[in-house]
Amino acid sequence: MKQGTLTVDELIELCDKYKDHYESKIGDDYIDALSNVFKIKNRNDKPFVVREVMRQPTIDDFNFVGLKEFQYICELKAEPMYLDVFGVRIKNEKIMPRNFASKKAEDIFKNALGVAYMLTCVIDGKEHIVKFGQTRTPFKSRLGSYNCGVVNNWRTASTTNIKILQSFLATRLTYRLYIRDCSDDVVTFTWAGEKSVPFASPISLAIEDICMKKFVAKYGRPPLANVQANATEIDWED
Repeated sequence: MKQGTLTVDELIELCDKYKDHYESKIGDDYIDALSNVFKIKNRNDKPFVVREVMRQPTIDDFNFVGLKEFQYICELKAEPMYLDVFGVRIKNEKIMPRNFASKKAEDIFKNALGVAYMLTCVIDGKEHIVKFGQTRTPFKSRLGSYNCGVVNNWRTASTTNIKILQSFLATRLTYRLYIRDCSDDVVTFTWAGEKSVPFASPISLAIEDICMKKFVAKYGRPPLANVQANATEIDWED
């Protein structure tokens, strides 16, 4: 990967030009532009595109009873990077939550401590599974981490954060967030007469682990957005 913060010319190379500004390219055009700016070595470094999402198993195909405990929360959609025509004002790309299912769903998104989650995408009426995950912080904080995966942080951001944000940006699709809330199982500890802050239970880890094992057992590989160590170019296209 290219080291350091990108120059304005490199950022512009990743964008389409409009009358009064530049915006991130979409799809294969964006992937090709990234490949010109960065040396993409393996599957983890390469954002996925729409055709790859369409090849993912659907919720109906997977048909795992545990998914019934996941609650639909909201939509997630990436906004493109924006540069003015002079390359002076830059707004980073970002995944935004929108259209919360309810006030309760929004509260879970913002405050539930310890959740397992599933990301899906509906295309042509079919809901494709993209990722299983878990976080011991509220999902709002996890989304904040994903949004650290901007192109200007390509060298320093985690592979997962780069993969999620840049893939959402490349596809420009609307994703759906489901959460299995584990916050009723938070624990506190007392030591030396003092009580600790609440800690998320390991149940979210267990749920993610079980969902992943069931998925891999059925399909022979994890969902598209679950980053694998030492990933190669072998993917859902074969």
